[in-house]
Amino acid sequence: MGSLSERNRNRLIRAVQAGVPFVERPFLRMGELLDLSEEAVLGGLGELHETEILREISAVLEGGVLSHDSALVTGMVPKDKLESTARVVSAHPTVTHNYLRNHAYNLWFTIAVPPEMSLETTLDLLSAEAGVDGFRALRRTHTFKIGVNFDPDSLKNRTAATLTSSTAPESIEVGEREARLFRALQTPLAFVHRPFDELARKAEVTGDELIAFANQHLGGAIRRYVGTLRHRKLGVRENGMVVWRVSPGEMEDAGRKLASAPEVSHCYAREAIDGFPYTLYSMVHGPSRESCRELADAFSRTTGLDEYEVLFSEREFKKVRLRYFLPELDRWWQERTSK
Repeated sequence: MGSLSERNRNRLIRAVQAGVPFVERPFLRMGELLDLSEEAVLGGLGELHETEILREISAVLEGGVLSHDSALVTGMVPKDKLESTARVVSAHPTVTHNYLRNHAYNLWFTIAVPPEMSLETTLDLLSAEAGVDGFRALRRTHTFKIGVNFDPDSLKNRTAATLTSSTAPESIEVGEREARLFRALQTPLAFVHRPFDELARKAEVTGDELIAFANQHLGGAIRRYVGTLRHRKLGVRENGMVVWRVSPGEMEDAGRKLASAPEVSHCYAREAIDGFPYTLYSMVHGPSRESCRELADAFSRTTGLDEYEVLFSEREFKKVRLRYFLPELDRWWQERTSK
């Protein structure tokens, strides 16, 4: 089949970021909503993947529901140890985003660990292996917004969904069977007519059982089931982490205002650390650093917050979707704690 028109390609990009349905033939359902054939959807997604615009389609799981401890982590790493430290950090199986940013706190990464593996112990092991001073965990204290949805026409983030929660989500029991099914749903979806059948075989269940399980946990342990893009391939070349100094009494109002801006993809409150008094974080994206700074300036005017910095990614060491219940994580932990 031929390539999709630019209009239909962009419609497909919006749709796959909004969500892929848990049904027997998800690409047929997506095609019905877009007035496209199943083959056109399959071909279009395959083309987006081949051109490296579409990274993958898989489940985004909610670590809190799965009793995992997660944090954004930072450290002041000497320049001569940056490369080796980044390799040590990136080798950890549940480190997902690992960046060099333009600040004295220069290495930033995200990590999640199960309850039997202490986050503090894990960070101590990483810093000792890298030969650097201890890393600092900035745990999330409030979630205002999560989600990236790039418009391929305007190249702006247009996330609509806003979450407001300061309470920990209720956790669920995960046995061996549940872990197998969650692992399957974290596996990138194949571009075939009945892709959940392929995932189900790996989990030793039927396709119907896997789909029922997925729908049962959607909105809970499964935050979203979507496609993720390589935004730089779309032309969105910069992302700025705008960090704000906010008093506890201002946090709710400031967080809600920032989260209401469609250009903000993620908005969290986090713990402060020494030398970094910022407690409210908002992610913005744009074609240039100047466009990100302009957004931050505009947000400062609308919120009345005037103590902030914009931290840019100078280098990407690792960027993958977080996956849970990994055998390689068990091996990583065992190798370093059984000595």
